[in-house]
Amino acid sequence: MPETFSYSARTAEGEKRSGTVQAENPERVAAILEEMRLIPIEIKPQKKDIRPVLFGFLRSRQYEDLILFTRNLSTLYKAGIPLLRALDTIKIGPANGYFNRTIERIRTDVQSGRSLSDAMGEHPELFSKIYIASIAAGEASGKLDEILDSLGYMLERDLDLNRQIKSALRYPIIVVCAIILAFAVLITFVIPRFIDFYSSMGAQLPAPTRIIIWVHHIVTTYWVAVVAILIAAALTLRKIYASSSGKLYFDTWFLSLPVFGDLIVKGNIARFSYMFHLLLKSGLPMVKSLELLSETVKNARLTEEIKVLSSSFKEGRELDGIKSRLQYFPEMGLQMIRIGLESGSIDSMLSEVALHYNKEVDYKSRHLASLVEPILTVVLGFFVLIVALAIFLPMWNLAQIFRG
Repeated sequence: MPETFSYSARTAEGEKRSGTVQAENPERVAAILEEMRLIPIEIKPQKKDIRPVLFGFLRSRQYEDLILFTRNLSTLYKAGIPLLRALDTIKIGPANGYFNRTIERIRTDVQSGRSLSDAMGEHPELFSKIYIASIAAGEASGKLDEILDSLGYMLERDLDLNRQIKSALRYPIIVVCAIILAFAVLITFVIPRFIDFYSSMGAQLPAPTRIIIWVHHIVTTYWVAVVAILIAAALTLRKIYASSSGKLYFDTWFLSLPVFGDLIVKGNIARFSYMFHLLLKSGLPMVKSLELLSETVKNARLTEEIKVLSSSFKEGRELDGIKSRLQYFPEMGLQMIRIGLESGSIDSMLSEVALHYNKEVDYKSRHLASLVEPILTVVLGFFVLIVALAIFLPMWNLAQIFRG
């Protein structure tokens, strides 16, 4: 199976180039670079990104540039401008920026006789498998202009979904960060001021106060060990998540989260339906489309369920018979796909499914603050209660001592 290698190289004129290439081994990468008339300096396997991803949306820093590139290429191609000239015309961002250098390499490959999809396949950090498969299908069917237009639309909707969810998460994240900051200030500045005072009075400190004093002692005395434990825990969790079983466990746990789990599922199903619609419109067979989609969905549990869906199509089984094996795939979405298959309008039905769940995500993301507010209220209330008991109970004990 091809791996992704990053490389540094120089042209015959001495100009430095860098990028990524998919190949079976470093020797094959060197051969590809030689075909591109580049002298390799360094070739190394690219590290896989194993950070937990809740929603599974594309997160490339060049995402907006990709949308702009796709829209520009679609406009120029539909206007009848030859592909090579169109690639030469399009400029995204800084003239010598990474994206423009990539476009230039794609143009060089196309000029040397390679197809556009093959040339894009050399840059998986920018063009996903679904993007490349759609372009290849568009080239084969002669509908590249329609496919580019659909790709631009899909990427824009995907970006909108991502932005909606990020915006919705902002409030809960701010509240949690405020609680953590308040606790840090309490431990660092407040606790040291009244520890000696209460101790000198001979008052019996209540349990909440003793717990906070104990935490203060651990953090201030053994802070190096605390930091080391936190780093070790983070690295351990990262390693567990990198394994297939660990990723499946955590991704299943993400889906079981209150409020957020439903948002994750519906966001992924909306994206799945958009991409499924696009691949079928491109002319790809249904089973091949599902195989591609299972490779691009980032949530491992949903990936497993899409594979179940794919196997049912391969074996010609009824979709109603697999409902018990789909714990998170929405039943409504499954029924709409079944109706689309029976009526021969699967393409338009997938578009309806995507539109429906996109509206669901939009509604829930807009009202996420009110949905999460009860949970945050309980967490914040518990924190305030502990702090209040830790500070005011010793004062009550001191009052009793003074009265005595």
